Amino acid sequence: MRIGIPDDFRRYLSMRGVSVTDDEAEDHQPLTGRALAIGSFLSFFLAVGANYADIVIKGSYMTLDFSTPGAIFVFLVLVGGLNSLFKLAARNVAVSVVVAVASAAAWLVHFAPYDEVVLHSPGVLFGSFLVVAFTANAVLAISGRNMALNRSELIVVYIMLVVVASLSTMGLCETILPAISGFFYYASPENKWAELLIPHLPPEIVVNDGNNNTDFFEGMGKVKLLIPWTVWLRPMGMWMIFLISLYVTMVCTVVILRRQWMDRERLSYPLVQAAQVMIRGEDPDRALNPFFRSKAMWAGAALPMLVGLLTGLNKYLGGFPVIPTAWTIPIGFGQSLNMTLSFAVVGFSYLIGPDIAMGIWGFALLSKVEKAFLVANGVTKQQDVWSVRVSELINYQGMGALVVFVAIGLWVGREHLTEVWRSFLGRRTNLSDDDEIMSYRAAVAGVLIGSMTMVGWFVYLGTPLWAAILYIAILMTVFTGLSRVVAESGVAAIITPMNASDFMIFGLGGKLIGAQAATNFSLGYIFAADIRVFLMGVVANGLKLIEGMSKHSRRIVSQAIAIAILLGLAGSMYTILSLAYQDGGINSSGWFFKSMPAVIARTALHGLDMEGTYWSGLGFSGLGAGAMLLLTWVRQRFLWWPLHPIGFPIMTSWVVDWMWFSIFFAWVIKVIILKYGGAAVFTRSRDFFLGLIVGRMFISGGWLVVDYLTGMVSNPIFWI
Repeated sequence: MRIGIPDDFRRYLSMRGVSVTDDEAEDHQPLTGRALAIGSFLSFFLAVGANYADIVIKGSYMTLDFSTPGAIFVFLVLVGGLNSLFKLAARNVAVSVVVAVASAAAWLVHFAPYDEVVLHSPGVLFGSFLVVAFTANAVLAISGRNMALNRSELIVVYIMLVVVASLSTMGLCETILPAISGFFYYASPENKWAELLIPHLPPEIVVNDGNNNTDFFEGMGKVKLLIPWTVWLRPMGMWMIFLISLYVTMVCTVVILRRQWMDRERLSYPLVQAAQVMIRGEDPDRALNPFFRSKAMWAGAALPMLVGLLTGLNKYLGGFPVIPTAWTIPIGFGQSLNMTLSFAVVGFSYLIGPDIAMGIWGFALLSKVEKAFLVANGVTKQQDVWSVRVSELINYQGMGALVVFVAIGLWVGREHLTEVWRSFLGRRTNLSDDDEIMSYRAAVAGVLIGSMTMVGWFVYLGTPLWAAILYIAILMTVFTGLSRVVAESGVAAIITPMNASDFMIFGLGGKLIGAQAATNFSLGYIFAADIRVFLMGVVANGLKLIEGMSKHSRRIVSQAIAIAILLGLAGSMYTILSLAYQDGGINSSGWFFKSMPAVIARTALHGLDMEGTYWSGLGFSGLGAGAMLLLTWVRQRFLWWPLHPIGFPIMTSWVVDWMWFSIFFAWVIKVIILKYGGAAVFTRSRDFFLGLIVGRMFISGGWLVVDYLTGMVSNPIFWI
């Protein structure tokens, strides 16, 4: 008689955060140089391609949110396409040589004449990669090997891709360049920025080419493209000091918290489960990954692909029906029920616990009641706090709840954190860091050095020491809290209820922190305002995948992350500068090149008004903190309580307001399946919902490829 956990139930548990088995760990092969080589190229390609898609093609956003469609699309092409081709071609040396020659010939024919070949062309980059990769595959085929990546190598590549996705557009690069240069271009006698704002801007971190950056925003037309690197190097060098310190702090914080979240609290990490299934199914003896042989997966993928196909064909040819996926029902007092069906959100939400899903959509609906109550009593917007729809008081409330949410998490993990600290001090501890991507001593040192560098950076720019310390503490609290929400709930997009800059400028007030600090903190919008995706969140999710890697291979992951950060920043910024100086930034994304500089300037000017502390807002932060404590206690005390408190801090977000119906829809289906079918039916149905995710990413990326080849612009298929 066999005693143990049934295989179906073991697989079900493995999708909920339980570590992989020893057998699975042994299946992972050691890393080779091809992992970093292929990962590095694809990282640079995604950095270039994501910005090209936003600025030139203006199609579906691929790196806007935590769903990281661009990273998943490239990974799908790698696992389902290239890996299979590498294996098949290498089975016969002659075939592999023919494929290599054919790819080289196709490149030469397609890109002739070569005087117009440019580095920031995604087609040139990917075509060059195929030529090199298939040539290397032909060489390896002689000795019976191939270029196909094994499981450990796929993990490294995927983590590198999501890292780049978090930086290339919304996460940083498409925000920072217009922001630090736009104040001079948009300054006018009407807004009086030249008199009121620009004198307070630290010259070390802003760009002015002497002509109000006109060439960057309006382009140079057919004139030979010459990027004035000298005006950009010093400001970007200053910013890199801060940003690299921030990213080191983020990655090290994730390393410190990984075991607590993954092994002790068993967070579900829904956002990486599609990649996890593909990676676990990779077999060197099979040409096609088993995930792509699943009928249930393709049935799920067919739905978003059908909707996306019709949408794209209607844009190209006209006359095709467009299937609606969004509806709105007004409910009074300026509120409405926004019911949007997002295939990706449904797929991700099906993978989380029903209590968490109910907590998100339940509090999203309760926020409607609170907003209606405020409107009915004449409480409206008094401050231009980021993302306010009704009243900023709700945002202050969410900020207080988020701080308590993080504090509770740290208290729950106090035993683990104590052991990490003991390890840093070199004292005896039962906690081993052999399975982390870096030692705990290095991680704690990274957090301390990175935090001190960020504080010193702001102090150097004229910020009072106490204000700089408080700002960085709030900043990291927000990032940690949202990373935990994403890892546990799998929300595909999220923004903070209030960012650190707004709390300092609008909450504490310019009178308390000072004019220079208010101006400096307003520039924090670049990395801390519209944070629908950021490095710490994607790394926290990505490290879920390292469970089955050998201990030695895990340490290489930290090097891969560093490489991806550098290549992502370099590729993205070069592409944005090239395209902006060529065609003009104002002709691309209106949000990044027009609205963001204006929002930052408006926030800075509010701080310069030297207003006092906003006690009403801070009072609501206290109410939010108290409510979060109460909700957490109620959930622990009463098992029948239906709402998970994770939804309370984020319920004010307009993004959650947009996603709630998809989460509700997935929750209803999952509750029914678990009630009447049990874990076995849930396990079999999971591939269908993973297919929803795959289909959404595949059709969006596919249309971008078609748009690139045909020259079509403004053909977005899906948003999230």
